[in-house]
Formats: sequence, structure tokens, C-alpha cells
Amino acid sequence: MFGFNKKKPLIEGPVEFEAEVAIDAPASKVYRLLDVADPGFGQIELGNTVKRVPATQNEFHLSLVGLEDLTFCMRVLNAEPHSRITNECVIEPRFGNLVKAIEDHVIEATGENSCKVVQRTTATFVDGISDPEIAAEIALMSAAVENDLFKLKVHAEEGAEAVAALDDDGFAEIEIEDWC
Repeated sequence: MFGFNKKKPLIEGPVEFEAEVAIDAPASKVYRLLDVADPGFGQIELGNTVKRVPATQNEFHLSLVGLEDLTFCMRVLNAEPHSRITNECVIEPRFGNLVKAIEDHVIEATGENSCKVVQRTTATFVDGISDPEIAAEIALMSAAVENDLFKLKVHAEEGAEAVAALDDDGFAEIEIEDWC
């Protein structure tokens, strides 16, 4: 009647994830791989397509090979060359329970040819999903953040071909069914 006995959900609001990696490559190279506006953006090097949204400076549509029916609508929220880039991503049509993700990459040079990257991802999920669903989403997103950083490291140190080889081996792929 008054809501005193209402069960609170496991998580309310956005969920934050954080991971970091040391990379044996210059901060400038790593930044290019993360900058959707740069021709050296890592997804482009992997054969995916990026198009700037007309009449905008900071909005892009990313199409991934094998997932052409989905559009990753990306908006650059902050860009500090060679040190920080923050993107918001909304997948259209919505995929699963993820409403949007904001990825903030902070890049710190640790030497002339090395850096550290800290990725903070804030994920917003649909309201009203069950505790088991949110737990599965958290597990999936946590693995995805770690996977993204691992691929970034491989890409920066060994090139796009090495990342493609990981995907071909299935090593770096995350299967949704494994988490549900």
C-alpha cells in the first residue's frame, strides 16, 4: 500500500566499470585508435565503416562487419588530443537491455613509446529488468570492457591483423548466450 515492502532492484541507475592497461606504444598512436573522427580510428583499420552525421562535428555512425543491421551512434563528448577521449554510444535498434554507454579513456604517457590507458564505462540499462537480467548485463559489460582494452593493447602493439587473428580464433569474442 505504501511501498514499504517493495523489493528494491539489485542496481538502480547507471553502472560504472573501470579497467586499465599498460601499452607499449606512444600515447599519440593509442589516441588515434580511440578517436572516431580520426582516419586511423581502430574500427576503420579493422574494416568497419564510420560516417560522420551530416551537419555535425561530433556525431558518427559506426557499422560493424557482421552486425550491419545495427548502427552504433557515437557522439564525442570530450576530446583532449593524446590524453583523453570520451564517447557516448547508443545502438540502434536497441540491442539487449543496454540503453547507452559512455566510454571515457584517459591516456597517460609512461615513456616515449609507452602509456597507460584507464577506461571508465558508464552503462545505462532499461528500467524494470529483473535482478538476474541486470547481473547478466553487468557480467557481460565487465567482460566487454576488459576485452576492449585487451584488443586496444594488441592493436597498438601488433596492428589490426593481430586483432583480426584474435577474432578469427574466437579468443576475443564474447557470446551473449554464455552470460544468460
